[in-house]
Amino acid sequence: MKKRETVLGFSGLALGEHTFEYHLDETFFTSYPLSDLEGMRPATVQVLLRKTNTLMELDFSFSGIMDAICDFSGDPFELEVQNAFRIVVKFGDAFDDSDPDILVLPHGEYEVDLAQALFELVALAVPIQKIKPELREEMREELEENDDLFGEEEI
Repeated sequence: MKKRETVLGFSGLALGEHTFEYHLDETFFTSYPLSDLEGMRPATVQVLLRKTNTLMELDFSFSGIMDAICDFSGDPFELEVQNAFRIVVKFGDAFDDSDPDILVLPHGEYEVDLAQALFELVALAVPIQKIKPELREEMREELEENDDLFGEEEI
């Protein structure tokens, strides 16, 4: 994915809502050296832009599939991942991305590169433990059975 493909030009857009799609492929994922994203299949991220006179809100959402190895059984499986978050874009004297929820762009900017936000959206969707759905259900049932065996403890 070329760097320019993650840039959102907003200067000519009318006030109101606008929808954009960003297609993230293997080239995009390999540009970030994070082994947790190995096996991520191409994904499409939806971005809803709400533009007002003073600020913009960007709502990101995606769901995708990655090829994973179960941490318990060692079996390969398809892991469904999804995530969503919002960034508020304001304008100020200087660029500031120190707050994860607010991005400040210098007055006069007409576009914003969303590459880092797109990467974080996907990377934060990957769970620490990768467990096959069937195994997860078995573990849940066992926990419920054990809970029924012991009942609630009286204090």
